[in-house]
Amino acid sequence: MIIFFKNFKRTDRTLLSIQSVRHFFPTIDIRCLNLYLDSEHEYDQYTNKFKELGVTVYNDKKKYNFAESAVGSMNNGFYFTEGINKMFNLSRNHSKVLMLDEDSFFTTGKTIKFLIDNDFDFAYGTWPSPIPNDCEQINGSIVALNCNKLQELFPLPERLEYIENLLGSELHSQCLKRGFKTLAIPTRVYTNYGGDGSHTNDVEEIKKVLTEANIRFNI
Repeated sequence: MIIFFKNFKRTDRTLLSIQSVRHFFPTIDIRCLNLYLDSEHEYDQYTNKFKELGVTVYNDKKKYNFAESAVGSMNNGFYFTEGINKMFNLSRNHSKVLMLDEDSFFTTGKTIKFLIDNDFDFAYGTWPSPIPNDCEQINGSIVALNCNKLQELFPLPERLEYIENLLGSELHSQCLKRGFKTLAIPTRVYTNYGGDGSHTNDVEEIKKVLTEANIRFNI
């Protein structure tokens, strides 16, 4: 299995999340896609840390950078799909790839172990859309793909739409139509993480939760 993080200017959070994975899975294949605005050198200060953690790093120029916040915004239809499409292109021959955003940390390892132990073509967490449609509402911050199997569905459309709806219609529904195996991740049901991490994008809160779980980190 490959654990693939997408990072855009939130490297401290990404490194904390990576270290939480390393705590439970010391030898697992971890990769990181760093998205830059002007130059890949924007991440030079972190080069050694990624090396210490045994992370394979990719750099690519960011396509979308809107002025307003993306929190709860339809702009996430651009942001999340850009990252997923780029990570997919970098791992299209692999059968198990877990794609995560910067704040995806773990405190028991149950989520990753569940995905290692079970077969799937598309595994997902759920998150309610501000305007639900008839499809399953998919959490854009954690998707697991059999990239080798799903090539006909990629690239995902990058458009102005709530990401929960977009992934529901373009990934979940399309997988069901084709008879592909979909799997709901039991430790990523809205804000219920089943004790394996928590929903936050606050660096200090992440450090606090990791410390309470006796997971060592250094950033």
